[in-house]
Amino acid sequence: MATFPPVAARPGLRVPAALQAKLGASKGLADWPRTTRLLPWSVAGFLAMIFLFPFDSTDLPISLPLDATLDRPVLGIVVAIWIISASSLVGVRRLSMGPVHYAFGIFIAIAVLSVLFNFQTLFALHQLSVPIKKIALLLSYALLFTVASSSLRVTEVRRLITFMIVLATITAIGVIVEYRTGFNAFYSWGEKILPGVTPPADLGTYDSIGRKTIVGPTIHPLAAAMMLTLVLPFAVMGLLRTEDRRAKVFYAVAAALMIGGAAATQRKTAFVVPVVCILVLFAYRPRMLIKRAPLGAVLAVAIAVAAPGALAGIVDQLRPGQVTGVATTQDRVTDYDAIRPDVVEHPFFGRGYDSYDQKRYRILDNQYLTLVVNVGFIGILGYLGIMLSAFLLAHRCARSYDPDRAWFGPAAAAAFVGFTIGSALLDVLSLPQLPYLFCFLAAFATIHAKGLPSARTEWRETLVEHGHGD
Repeated sequence: MATFPPVAARPGLRVPAALQAKLGASKGLADWPRTTRLLPWSVAGFLAMIFLFPFDSTDLPISLPLDATLDRPVLGIVVAIWIISASSLVGVRRLSMGPVHYAFGIFIAIAVLSVLFNFQTLFALHQLSVPIKKIALLLSYALLFTVASSSLRVTEVRRLITFMIVLATITAIGVIVEYRTGFNAFYSWGEKILPGVTPPADLGTYDSIGRKTIVGPTIHPLAAAMMLTLVLPFAVMGLLRTEDRRAKVFYAVAAALMIGGAAATQRKTAFVVPVVCILVLFAYRPRMLIKRAPLGAVLAVAIAVAAPGALAGIVDQLRPGQVTGVATTQDRVTDYDAIRPDVVEHPFFGRGYDSYDQKRYRILDNQYLTLVVNVGFIGILGYLGIMLSAFLLAHRCARSYDPDRAWFGPAAAAAFVGFTIGSALLDVLSLPQLPYLFCFLAAFATIHAKGLPSARTEWRETLVEHGHGD
């Protein structure tokens, strides 16, 4: 295992050879998971919590400024370790700002301005507390991204991606078991591990069109489906890339289970978003996907065995007459007329970030509709700016000649496009697993893209190579 003596990477810092050798041999400087460094372990622990524990349904018996769900104190511990590590010799790298940092900053500024512009109205209606809490939550997402992007090594990111695939596979197995037997291991075992875990009231019930509520470790079926979908491109790219037989089996099984787990939620999103992700992968690596096409038939059989009837049920929902006739689709259509007065009155910065109480008025199930009401069209542009900045980093990696970055790039790009499309199908920011997962993937893209030339640099170099730089 290669070691990374960070002292050599700090310009102007001279360390005696004996100390340098001692540091280089230290296990504390090795890559995760063969390290005693707490920071990467805390990041890995946070990832495990996202996939395996119903943290957003856990009401801790403690007093916190925000809701006392499990993720708040865990994030606080991660940040505390990050701050302590920042002052140590083997701590985080010097914080450098990138496009996603700026995009997060712009969107947070828009959210704050939307509340300030409507301060008097929100104060008079006693609706200030919710926007303030939600802005604090938005800040926590940006903070998690900053911690992960500044504290992990690129070699550790590759291992964390494999760890993430393993976690998503375990989640998929749990969702499939819930679909087939009705037993939700995440909530059942979670209640025994930690007090305050409360299963959703509709767990195991059926909705208006006969779909059983399958949630996995989340509070809503759509959250479980999107979590698995965002990790799916990495399993597919791993399958396309590797030549090792055992690795092929691992990635193939993982991909099949993720698709089966998403389909087990019986939501249309579990079909639409994975298809979008695969199309993005095809746009980047068409020959590789065509070469592995026969495996698609094998995976389809495996999915049918794992979650019988799930895919057929989703396809039936997408039939031309069915997709527009069901109550869930009709409700989405009526949302446009319902929010029109608010949009007309506050077109640019909305009525105040997350001040639209969906439980009081109506559930929108569309992140863009929620944003246009709360932060206006300016806010939607800010939100899309975060998606675009992360996608461009992934695209830069996909164009790299480094095989590790070139493998990561298409998968991350597919995940970011899937998140962007999924935002039109559900309110992603109301399901904390999804923004947390996005922050991790954006951090991974930031780390992988570090040191690669930007699009403008590549364009200038092309001009010089062709003699147009004089």
